[in-house]
Amino acid sequence: MTVIETTRARLKQRIVDVLAEDLSAVREELSRQFRSPSMFVQDVAEHVSRFQGKQIRPILLLLSARVSGIGQYERRRAAVLAAVVEMIHAATLVHDDVIDDSDLRRHVSTVHRRWNTETSVLFGDYLFSRAFHLAATTGDAEACRLIGRATNRTCEGELNQIGARLEQSVSERDYFRVVQGKTAQLFSVSCRLGARAGGASERLQSQLSLFGGRLGIAFQIADDVLDLTETQESTGKDSANDLANHRMTLPILRALRLGSAEERERIRGLLFSADASDQRVLRESGLLQRGIESAQQSCERFAERAVRCLRQFPDSEERRLLELVAGYSAHRSE
Repeated sequence: MTVIETTRARLKQRIVDVLAEDLSAVREELSRQFRSPSMFVQDVAEHVSRFQGKQIRPILLLLSARVSGIGQYERRRAAVLAAVVEMIHAATLVHDDVIDDSDLRRHVSTVHRRWNTETSVLFGDYLFSRAFHLAATTGDAEACRLIGRATNRTCEGELNQIGARLEQSVSERDYFRVVQGKTAQLFSVSCRLGARAGGASERLQSQLSLFGGRLGIAFQIADDVLDLTETQESTGKDSANDLANHRMTLPILRALRLGSAEERERIRGLLFSADASDQRVLRESGLLQRGIESAQQSCERFAERAVRCLRQFPDSEERRLLELVAGYSAHRSE
């Protein structure tokens, strides 16, 4: 086991130790929400439950609640809200796999491969509706509004990404607009919901929301780097998926910026080629490697900016864990 892998394992264990009771409550709530009297729906739900990985959004919500001084009574509501954001995330994964025509998700066949596209679309919708209903049971209208707005912006981010691909042209500004929608919103709302459940002031809620948003951007950049540098065996999902879908991610945009006019034209030709061998050539090019390095540097800067948002909170185990989560998220590619 490498030093980085050891550090990750220790971080995971520390989070489990601090949040054991709360995470158990989240898992119990998710288990209840994934039950159905329909055998078919239950089968799909059990299959999708295997997609659950790091559960970073529930963890961010719970740590944000803790760092805000949540009491025992409110912790139950925080666990319910954590289950809500995880269900919304699961719904987006099911839909994303259809959009990307992916075969695998965390080493498990995607829903549309296991069954069909109709099942994927409808089950994603089913998860969204279950999540919104569960949020409503908290009786917190503002929390429901925040969740609804974040979900809307997440979907808008996905639509903007499709639009950019159809135009075959995107700027870094467009890229960050997409990322702020499709990824950063759920990170941001998770932290704000936790802070709200913990009784934080509006100012501190905004700081944690900003922390989550910046962390979400770092997380997505790291994900885009991983798509180009890691294998299917290590990530558990289709590798080079962004290339296969002709997606202008930050590493590619940086490669275009760093290259000559001739190199930029060649990169674009390889990216939008339908030939898989052209995509392999692009993935192995020296210019793309420079783009990956530049994107990774930006990823680390966003993580550092996220951590600065936590300075207004007193030193605590929970704050240190949030800082470590930010650092880990920026270095997943190492």
